[in-house]
Amino acid sequence: MAIPPSNGKTVLITGINGYIASVLGLALLERGYTLRGTSRRIASSERLLKGPYAPYVDRVKIYEVSDMTIDGAFDEASKGVDGIFHTASPVDFSITTFDEMVIPAVRGAETILASALKAGSQLTSIVITSSLIAVVDPVEGEYVFTEKDYATFSLEKALKDKEVGVSTPAGVLYGASKTASDRAVWKFRDAHKPKFSISTINPSVVMGPPIILPSSGSKLNETLRPIWDIFSGATTDVPPYIGTGSFVDVRNVATMHIWAFENAKKSDGERYLGVQGFGPMQAAADILNDAYKGTEIGEKITKGTPGEGYVGYDKETGKVDTIGPLPGARRISGQKAVKEMGLQYIPFQQSIVDTAKALEALT
Repeated sequence: MAIPPSNGKTVLITGINGYIASVLGLALLERGYTLRGTSRRIASSERLLKGPYAPYVDRVKIYEVSDMTIDGAFDEASKGVDGIFHTASPVDFSITTFDEMVIPAVRGAETILASALKAGSQLTSIVITSSLIAVVDPVEGEYVFTEKDYATFSLEKALKDKEVGVSTPAGVLYGASKTASDRAVWKFRDAHKPKFSISTINPSVVMGPPIILPSSGSKLNETLRPIWDIFSGATTDVPPYIGTGSFVDVRNVATMHIWAFENAKKSDGERYLGVQGFGPMQAAADILNDAYKGTEIGEKITKGTPGEGYVGYDKETGKVDTIGPLPGARRISGQKAVKEMGLQYIPFQQSIVDTAKALEALT
């Protein structure tokens, strides 16, 4: 394949081995960027460098940052870059303490922003991967969340739990980490008023095909593993949904990051929610059962209770035509990205099938 010529610009992605980060990195390489990435261990990036990044290896450099909470951790990697994408943050639901989950997320944001101040005058933009969980709180009824909303519940609960010495559920800790780091980003911008743009991308539950696979399905990340469990038949139960129940494809998330960087003046100070729509796990099971009907793989796919928990399942055909939440559920709008970026969201049905095709290599 023809390798696009360099566009003369260098960008940095923190946590390059991550699910979103690796997809984003490939998209940037395909657009002609020279890529720097950080990883806890350089050796762990070999699968990227010898796999999807191999055609571009002359334009990729990996920096080892074993502890992103240390002052100056990103100084070397960020020096001289035109753009920074900060995607590194703990997303491990086995972590059970505030200090292990929340503090590293906040410190990671603080250290990369501090390094950005020293990166040079050529730096035009830093784009932070935040999360929808930094926006959405538990509510009753059909309230529609947008970029104007700021979550409080998870961080307040985690802080209170820490104060009284009780454990906090992993999902709440994750929400607290994203909320706290989101606040740190905007506090930094208000305090320093940097010349470069600062924006955040706040995706909902991210699915879609990964560009690198672990050695087994059980080692997939927190959002892809439930799909694998359904696809492989490893579970007999289908959870209602993950997180808020909303969904976005990883390829759309990468596109949003790149747009925010390339349109620095428009994106400065902005948050962008990445939300295609409702993405319940039962709908994923129904989509996969229909797509793989009559195949050897299809015989193993978990069925659950077809059509349960969402609107849009056709009982006669077994197909999922449209997907919507049940009446009375909270709603989340991802339309700002559509209006300002011209983003065309990948439908849930396509994303689930494309993800399954990528995961076939693990079966």
